[in-house]
Amino acid sequence: MCQFSRQLVLQLILYFAIGHIYGKQVFKSIVGGGAVIQQKYPYYVRLHYRGEFKCGGSLVRNNAVLTAAHCVEDFSVEELSIHADTINLDDNGVVRTIKYALVPKEYDKETKNYDVAVLILSSAIPSASVITLHKTAVAVGTSCLVIGHGYTKENGVVSNQLQEIHVPVVSRKVCQHKYRGIGAITQYMMCASEPGRKDSCSGDSGGPMICNGKQAGIVSWGMGCGRVEYPSVYTDISKVHGFIEHALKLYA
Repeated sequence: MCQFSRQLVLQLILYFAIGHIYGKQVFKSIVGGGAVIQQKYPYYVRLHYRGEFKCGGSLVRNNAVLTAAHCVEDFSVEELSIHADTINLDDNGVVRTIKYALVPKEYDKETKNYDVAVLILSSAIPSASVITLHKTAVAVGTSCLVIGHGYTKENGVVSNQLQEIHVPVVSRKVCQHKYRGIGAITQYMMCASEPGRKDSCSGDSGGPMICNGKQAGIVSWGMGCGRVEYPSVYTDISKVHGFIEHALKLYA
């Protein structure tokens, strides 16, 4: 059996066993990063389903969270919750249930195009610190912060302590070339990684990419973790900002 076939079979087995893999795109943790030992990213939240950690997210309003659509697409809203003001999985922090999960009609489950969702919380978090969104495209080479509880290596386990890395933005043209024949890199996506050294990975999905002090991306998908050949793919906030603003206005 060729290497590609073995990989495909393994992904199918994992899909039916735990439901964490959709086609060739996997849930994305931090590879090559460092532990966050003090609360310095108060806008970061965890998304849980039935009490189990699933994804990251960010507070964009005291009662609204930004995350990836694939983090909520197959889950019952009533059984979702977010945990804020915490950097360790053993700490519940401030917990809120979800009132509405808004996913754009443009979202494509297979390609992960337009992979964004806005979650309206059951009640506001009065002390919430929110992140400002990046409304313009980020220049290639810009060093961006990514945080999450994802795997610290491919085929690893989630990280109990929040992790952080800085990765440079890769041009869309270069990223499209690297993913040729594997997945489409659309205008709604951006790519970043330090090849073979620093990357997001499984478990980081939905979490923020911060560039120039503002959230420019949402961890979305990629092939493996920390591979030289494949950068991680993020939803480009500047291209989906209209949906985010519309969703927030609906529940102002």
